[in-house]
Amino acid sequence: MIINWNVDDIISELEKCYWATTDPQMDGFTTWRCKQDLYRVQFALEDMLKKCPTYAPEQEWLAEQQLERDQTQMWSTLTAKKSR
Repeated sequence: MIINWNVDDIISELEKCYWATTDPQMDGFTTWRCKQDLYRVQFALEDMLKKCPTYAPEQEWLAEQQLERDQTQMWSTLTAKKSR
């Protein structure tokens, strides 16, 4: 199988949609459409993941990813409190 996609590019495209959703200069009609697009991606991804097989190292990898996300969030929270 040839992997002909790039995860960073996919995330970058989703970030564009996120930034459009949170743009304070845009009206709610427009930003709501962008948020709907994010939901559509979420629903599609959840459906795909449910149909995927489970792999031996999967739970360990997911736990590591969650730990990294938690640490990043904690660091962001602490940094935000220091800058007040």
